[in-house]
Amino acid sequence: MARYILQWTSVMAIVMTFGSADALGQPPSQAKLPEATAEMAIKIDPALISQLDQVWTVIGSPKNPVWPGWDARDTPVLIYFPDRQDVLINHPKPPEGFKRYTGPLKSALGPIHIRDGKTITSFDGQNTAIDVGGVQTLVVADTLSARRQWAESVAAAAKGDPANAKAQIDSGLVPNPYPAFRLFAHEAFHVYQHKRAPGKAPRETALLAYPSLSVENNVGFALEAEFLHAALEAEGKDAAVPHLKKWLAARSMRRANLSQEAIDYEDATEFSEGTAVYVEYRLTQCLEGTAPLDKLWLIQGFQGFKDLSSERAGMRARMRGMMSGRVPVNNDLYGASPVRFRLYFSGMAIAASLDRLGARWHDKVFDPTVTLTGLLSAELKVKPEELGAEVKGIRAGAPFADLTRQKTALENDGKAHIAAAVAAFDRAAGELVIDYARVRKPAVGFVYTSFGILRVADHQSLYRLIPISGTVGAFKFAEDAARPVFHDAEAKRIRVQLTGKPDPADLAKQIGAELTADRHIDLAKLTVPGVTLNGVKGTVRLDGKRLTLVLDE
Repeated sequence: MARYILQWTSVMAIVMTFGSADALGQPPSQAKLPEATAEMAIKIDPALISQLDQVWTVIGSPKNPVWPGWDARDTPVLIYFPDRQDVLINHPKPPEGFKRYTGPLKSALGPIHIRDGKTITSFDGQNTAIDVGGVQTLVVADTLSARRQWAESVAAAAKGDPANAKAQIDSGLVPNPYPAFRLFAHEAFHVYQHKRAPGKAPRETALLAYPSLSVENNVGFALEAEFLHAALEAEGKDAAVPHLKKWLAARSMRRANLSQEAIDYEDATEFSEGTAVYVEYRLTQCLEGTAPLDKLWLIQGFQGFKDLSSERAGMRARMRGMMSGRVPVNNDLYGASPVRFRLYFSGMAIAASLDRLGARWHDKVFDPTVTLTGLLSAELKVKPEELGAEVKGIRAGAPFADLTRQKTALENDGKAHIAAAVAAFDRAAGELVIDYARVRKPAVGFVYTSFGILRVADHQSLYRLIPISGTVGAFKFAEDAARPVFHDAEAKRIRVQLTGKPDPADLAKQIGAELTADRHIDLAKLTVPGVTLNGVKGTVRLDGKRLTLVLDE
């Protein structure tokens, strides 16, 4: 069974703060606040706690204006810095290891508990909702965790475009605290979703077959982006409807040749993530014009809530860029990252369009059979002949021809990128090949992030971005750092890049015998450069820098 590590974004807002937010209005020498001991110090960015309190003034109410019927007052929050500290707020029963914080910082949500050392997750940027101590809890990465992920992203991008590196750094260093407000609402909504529709999440394994480079599919999505953007920019309902009809035509045209598995994945992701991004959009509408908490003025870049129209315009522009396929996600234009993110924003735009039409949809969308596409289609009431005419008009238009050329080039570039990624296994310092063809009923599973999937061909996939681990029955392997892993499900073979050439003397020492051709081994543990193997039972063969393990039944 695969574990999916869900990310909201690979680059979160940089939030910088100076001083204690709770001491606002008093010089430090006059502040009458308790002192925290070194063992009880808050090590995450305290500005996040202030922002959290502000968001709950909107969503933590029985009359929540963001989403009717949702009251986030009882939702716990965990903010973490990988392997440094977990800060747990408003949790009814903190797990073992957490201690009640009694220092100067307070949260209006409830008591604060902290745990130093090993954290709930060791990966940066994991903003999600998970079970913590038996309670669904929203999880947000600390500012420095997000900043480290941003720095790594810039460093990776600079290798391919060093001339643009300075511009990326300059743009990323400009503080913008507003995305953090939205992020808290986004992840809190996932907790509510889990309560209302626990079985409606997407099946991430569908990404293994999703046609991420399909010209027709990518053209259709880019067209949808233009029509949704125009609808959200239009003045009033009547002006929005013609654009939404064209969106529906583009979607029906695009999905005509898409598998049902892929359509189901799109619908489920638009529900699970798209509505959460819509919650962000609505939060900016509900915060606009309100008086901020005093302590927010200590956050660098904070300008109040007088006018948040630019935030919404930015989200609409990002939707347009993501859906068009022009924006790389995790430095990737060809794999699952851009596929997933465009569904975040298409879901947001469809939900916001339902609001524009005055639809009552917020309760209906939790029904297992209801989709955002179906809800908007029902509101538009487009007749089949009208839809057909719209499709003909779209295909005859200049944008369709231009986009077809662009997406054909994208497909060709993507194929070359994938071929190079697979060829890199032959150039690696060492390689481990796990062959499980002898295992009659293999129970194969991987621990990976769905953002890291790169479809190579039918039954062939690359897993990337995080250290990958996997199992074949009782056999297990785990990387010590993130390197691509190639799985060919049809050939029943897994290829893992090593950090060095396997040493025959070291292997013989671990095996307890000379490493001869096709040596049979049965070991609890075996280590090779960069990878640990457990439950190793089968034959091994070393050919230069490649170690092949053929697993027994």
